Amino acid sequence: MYRFIASALVLLLTLYIGRIQASCDVCQSNGAACINQTAYHLCFGRTQPDTNQTFICTDGLVCTDQPVICFQRSETPASCGDTDSCGQCGPNYTFACTSRTTFAFCFGALTPTNVTGSCPTGYFCDASTKEICVTKTTDDSIVCHLD
Repeated sequence: MYRFIASALVLLLTLYIGRIQASCDVCQSNGAACINQTAYHLCFGRTQPDTNQTFICTDGLVCTDQPVICFQRSETPASCGDTDSCGQCGPNYTFACTSRTTFAFCFGALTPTNVTGSCPTGYFCDASTKEICVTKTTDDSIVCHLD
């Protein structure tokens, strides 16, 4: 019984981590490559985005993998995930998450330093915690959704 419960928990954690792992600057089926929540490059039928032009969704819209590239924030999540908190020192100004699994120390400053680290396998950076790297999110989690 214990083995079954442990297997189920590992499966749920794997599915959850997979759900938060969106890819940025990757060509999607709609011909756009979202580079953050609101900006994107066009792919023009290629597998690599054309970085010569950057387009920005209008206020209230996020970059998605839907046929209409920019969609209502309340109805569809951004396909690149939440990147607004990336590189931002958390509320305690101790560290900033620079990707899902990397961080930089802030040492009380508003901007991160070049002293960096990475989370162990199975952990991800959460700027809302004292632990830096955690295995699960909370309602207050601040996660950088970059690979």
